[in-house]
Amino acid sequence: MNKQEFEKLLKEAENGNANAMYLVGIEYELGKVVELDLQEAAAWMSAAAELGHEEAKAWLDDYYFDDDANVQAHS
Repeated sequence: MNKQEFEKLLKEAENGNANAMYLVGIEYELGKVVELDLQEAAAWMSAAAELGHEEAKAWLDDYYFDDDANVQAHS
């Protein structure tokens, strides 16, 4: 994905597209097209999850709870 593609995706996310929100969150998690920002990633994932996006819900579960260590990962 390049910056132009990300900008298009971001507009879709801002217009309420849950899958676009999820993908924007992934881009913030990866930090390749935009600067890595896990808080921004979590915000987009949360918005997508609120719209019923299952992968975003799973991402948030992993983000907030580290199953391997059995502890809260982020707060």
